[in-house]
Amino acid sequence: MADDKKGMLRHVDVLGRVVIPREVRKALRINYGDLMEFCACSNQQVVMRKFHLIREIAELANSVVRVARLGRNCDIYILDTEKVVSKNGENLQSESDITEDILKVLNSRQEVEINERISLAKYINFDNPIIIVPVISAGDVLGGVVVSAHILDEEMKQSAREISKFLGDYFAS
Repeated sequence: MADDKKGMLRHVDVLGRVVIPREVRKALRINYGDLMEFCACSNQQVVMRKFHLIREIAELANSVVRVARLGRNCDIYILDTEKVVSKNGENLQSESDITEDILKVLNSRQEVEINERISLAKYINFDNPIIIVPVISAGDVLGGVVVSAHILDEEMKQSAREISKFLGDYFAS
């Protein structure tokens, strides 16, 4: 039942649930397990948006990254499950959508080291080795940490793991 003026209509079930139409889920990239935020407006409207925990604590994550980079010649990126949120402790002016390949790595829930050319987002490509470490909290993938360097040493890899663990633990508490 779709009407251009009223949108798509759905019934509320006995438990108060409403199914988000497939077209809306696809357009907003809403997937099983995603966290949604609802706000009741004064004009009897409800605003719903996909909630990204990583974006909510971007400044904290950026501070951790700035410390981790001290004395290291590497780039560190913070991702949520859709966007590249920051690079080297600075918010990106225009957040870039991560590629499907990177999303698959995050969803694998495994640390992955890549030594071939790969794209993180539309304008962020790597020729250098990178390590991708998913950020996991309470069993949910919230995003990831990516470290890139000409020579990716064990200390840089450990930094990625520690940043990921810190962010995951932050949300668990």
